[in-house]
Amino acid sequence: MLVADLRKVINEYNNDEKDKIIVELYKRIPKNIKEDYDIDKYIMTLDNKKCKEEKKLSIDELEKEVNYFIECAKRGLYASPNKIISKKERSQWRFKARKYYKDLNNFVPGTPNGNRATNLLIKLFEILSYGTNYLTFSNWETFRAIQVSQTIFLENIIRRILVNGHTKENIAICVELLKVKYDPYGYYKEVLYSFENCMETPEMKYTAIELLKEQVIIQTEKVKELEKAKKNSYSASEYVDYFVECIVELYFYLNEVDEGIKYFHKNSLEKHKEVKEYILLELLEEFKFYEEWIIEYEKHIGKIDYRPGLREKYNIFKKNN
Repeated sequence: MLVADLRKVINEYNNDEKDKIIVELYKRIPKNIKEDYDIDKYIMTLDNKKCKEEKKLSIDELEKEVNYFIECAKRGLYASPNKIISKKERSQWRFKARKYYKDLNNFVPGTPNGNRATNLLIKLFEILSYGTNYLTFSNWETFRAIQVSQTIFLENIIRRILVNGHTKENIAICVELLKVKYDPYGYYKEVLYSFENCMETPEMKYTAIELLKEQVIIQTEKVKELEKAKKNSYSASEYVDYFVECIVELYFYLNEVDEGIKYFHKNSLEKHKEVKEYILLELLEEFKFYEEWIIEYEKHIGKIDYRPGLREKYNIFKKNN
């Protein structure tokens, strides 16, 4: 039934009948849908006369509220029963977080209050990212809950930071943001793309490469230490490979393909030769460097047992080039 048809039908009913329909429909709305779309608030505030205009919080008030919210989240008070955060408030944490995101973005970046707002957005981004991997709130899909993806949130923060200048110090802050927990309900490459999209000039890309290389060294050493202590090094290894891919892609954007390939071979921690080569060839294909793809593939013929999919691609690319 179209909306126009619906209007014609309900126009035939009196108010008591319409009330009955509304109540019955409300009963049939799943709880998660009511929460996601804040149906209760919509019903209660439809008449603006009944709704008091929400007070616009100052940056001081927001800073106090956001810091308290994050502190409670770190203590697990939004994830399990306690006497500080009520059950209702725990289930409605998303509305707070979503409002904080919106309110903080109202402060113009680059201004004193705007910079304070950006720092609070960073804290909020970090706790939401943490919450995608460790139970911190009443549900795991934290970014979906606030209806802002991890990638959009990240790019928004980075662009706010860079309003203050494309300095090494500011880009370093952006690089640090890549060390959060990645949303398992998303795709890690999207996070890297958000970062790369903000590195708009060659100078910014070179600075980002330099800073990411420092992180690769730090995380690689961490992997070695963890392995030596016979501890789980998966997370540190993951960061190394993410940062290596990001560096390679920045080199590719700069059209320094050979430099990117060389860096990948030297620094990727992938131990399986065929998988390692597959990742590199996928990156070359993504940037449409087909000639370099063929050269890279042919270097390892007889040394690597390529999967059928790569062999098929080689025949196609070879024929077309």
